[in-house]
Amino acid sequence: MKKFVAILLTLMLVLGVSAAFAEGTSLTNASFNKVYAEEGGTAPAATFTFTAAPAGSGDGATGDGPALTISNVEARGAGTYPAKITPVTDFPTVGKYYYNVSETQGNVAGITYDASALYLMVLVTNGDNGTLVPSYYLYTNNDMLAKQDTFTNTYKAGKLNISKTVTGNLGDKTKYFEFTVTLTGEADKTYGESYAVSGGSPDAHNPTSIKIGEETTFMLKHGDTISIANLPYGVTYSVTETAADGYTTTKTGDTGSINAAETTAAFTNSKTGTIDTGVTTESLPYVVLMGFVVLAGAALLLKRKAHNN
Repeated sequence: MKKFVAILLTLMLVLGVSAAFAEGTSLTNASFNKVYAEEGGTAPAATFTFTAAPAGSGDGATGDGPALTISNVEARGAGTYPAKITPVTDFPTVGKYYYNVSETQGNVAGITYDASALYLMVLVTNGDNGTLVPSYYLYTNNDMLAKQDTFTNTYKAGKLNISKTVTGNLGDKTKYFEFTVTLTGEADKTYGESYAVSGGSPDAHNPTSIKIGEETTFMLKHGDTISIANLPYGVTYSVTETAADGYTTTKTGDTGSINAAETTAAFTNSKTGTIDTGVTTESLPYVVLMGFVVLAGAALLLKRKAHNN
């Protein structure tokens, strides 16, 4: 009799929920996907964690089921990774059990964490030899109309370019100018050990990396640009140039934050003036007079030479 009741209950459950999860399919091996994407940079290694909390108010809920554990995703970089769902204990009986599955909000700089909470229904039916068989279905919300079995995170990063231009008739295009660059991170975020620097002149002996929170000095001459790559969105920066005698400096983008694929701090140094030839307007009459004297002397010499011949 008990076996008959169990079979009848199973049939009722299957018939009762067929319309509700017609759009979904059972999650393979009770797992879902974590998609780790990157935009404008290279995603660092990161750990993603999840929780499943009972949501017993679902349609036809049997009651609270056992606690569920969800495996951590140890992402080595951008890609798609599985997260496995495992009940801590067996489900007590056939029925429908509901959970809210959410991602723990992490603190790796540049990562936008998925704030959605997916709706999980576990349908437990009788299997062979009276064993209970759970099937897992994930949806965007508790109306169970749209299947959703993916959490997505995106790492966003950009490049900071610092450029130097020298102008003016007295501007020395071989001269190196000194710059100090400071990167500042958000207080509640974690950052990489350092970020790579490229570009500039080989003979300037510039650093090849820069750390968050430390002042770093670079040398640039006309036409040089250095680039600091893979800076997470939210990093702020400040670039200052050591004043050079006789040069007027104009700059754009010398302070700001990284929120695009590329950001540029551009510096232009100009030096103009009159080149001193030794001749001024006050001495010009005397120079002209001396010129006439020289010409007259030369003419006299030529005349005498002609007469003697």
